[in-house]
Amino acid sequence: MRKYILSVFLLAVVTACSKGFLEEIPNSNILTPEQVEDFQRLLDNSEQVGVTAVLPQLAADEYYISTEKDWLASLTATERNSYIWAKDIFGGELEINDWNAPYKSVFYVNNIISEIDKQFKEGSVKVELRDIYGQALFHRAKAYYDLVKNFSVPFDAQTQHTDLGVPIRKDPSIDYSAQRATVSDCYDFIFDDLKKALTYLAYDTPLLERNRATKLAAFALLSRIHLYRREYDQAEQYADSLLSRYDKLIDYNKISKTSNTPFTKTNDELIMYGATDVYRNSGQINSSQTVFVDSTLIKMYAPDDLRLSIYFINNGGKYTVKRGYNGTGLTPFNGFAVDEVLLNKIECLVRRGELGQASVSMQRLLLNRYKTGTYNHVAFADQQSALQFVLQERRKELVWRCLRWDDIKRLNKEGKGIVLSRKLGDAVYRLEPNTPGYVFNIPQDEINRSGIIQNIR
Repeated sequence: MRKYILSVFLLAVVTACSKGFLEEIPNSNILTPEQVEDFQRLLDNSEQVGVTAVLPQLAADEYYISTEKDWLASLTATERNSYIWAKDIFGGELEINDWNAPYKSVFYVNNIISEIDKQFKEGSVKVELRDIYGQALFHRAKAYYDLVKNFSVPFDAQTQHTDLGVPIRKDPSIDYSAQRATVSDCYDFIFDDLKKALTYLAYDTPLLERNRATKLAAFALLSRIHLYRREYDQAEQYADSLLSRYDKLIDYNKISKTSNTPFTKTNDELIMYGATDVYRNSGQINSSQTVFVDSTLIKMYAPDDLRLSIYFINNGGKYTVKRGYNGTGLTPFNGFAVDEVLLNKIECLVRRGELGQASVSMQRLLLNRYKTGTYNHVAFADQQSALQFVLQERRKELVWRCLRWDDIKRLNKEGKGIVLSRKLGDAVYRLEPNTPGYVFNIPQDEINRSGIIQNIR
């Protein structure tokens, strides 16, 4: 990644940073900013920091492609191969951004962290830098979580100490290669970064622009990670940490049902904005009319469920996705919002048998999602049916956010037995639970450069 990262970094510096920001380029420490504004400007550059993989969206069951001809018309081999869970999803394509973009984020924030660490050691760190330090730690944790969940086998507490994770780069050097750490070591690193980030992040309410990390974003990420790891007590704990500080829901009765951009990038439920890389098959407002929302998913919405008209466009019985929480963006949303955290909380309540509390919280969410006066909630009768209901609502609410793939993996580890299936012409493709198809290949050019071990898929 050395040549790739260096070229993108130089471009970012030229376009995004002030004069004098980069006076020389040594072999290791490339970034030597001098002003607080330089650090923040780099962290605010969402095209360079915070972009995550879209592979989970391409591989999940939220969409279908009508015909084999339309599938062949996909712009990239990655889009075609992800759709049928091929053994080689990249098909010889190079410089895969689903791998490179998180490491690019790591590269930038490692430089920021390293520079501020020097000031800490000298006892000269400015107060304003503490929040920036927390933001950088948050972005590094988020990038590594994206990498380890996508390029390692689904999390298993029993095998995490031997399962291969991803290379961990802890400093800004580019002149060395790191081998793959274990999954356990990766998560230890992620949790350590987030623990430190919570110490330094300055804000525990969303910022007006919703583009910077706060304590709320750290709580949301921790809740998401622990839910994925099936550590439901911790997932609920961090959900509570967020919801006790900020818990606003949007009344969908007040949202336009005809607009293709129903949400703004600063809406009340939004905790932190986030976007993925761009592929046509994952884009909202699908102008090519070849990618449609899964019909099974569409049938889950009741006629009075406002999400049907707010999330989707009906094209003669086939549905495409509107722009979601990204506002004007066309990529899947990968940021953090109250509805996800609330659903984390509700699921955890059901799993520990608190059906009454779970029922009340679910009613509060859905009263804001159905036409006024049409939603009649029935109290949860038993744990099994309650969990089934909650998981279905999770699927209906968190559409096009790259979360469904992770949910399938964790639920199949619990024996849910979700089988994915695609049909193209006469061919039928299936992905069975807990099989190697749930871990993505590491791009071959990365294997060639660094010699790290490839995944079995």
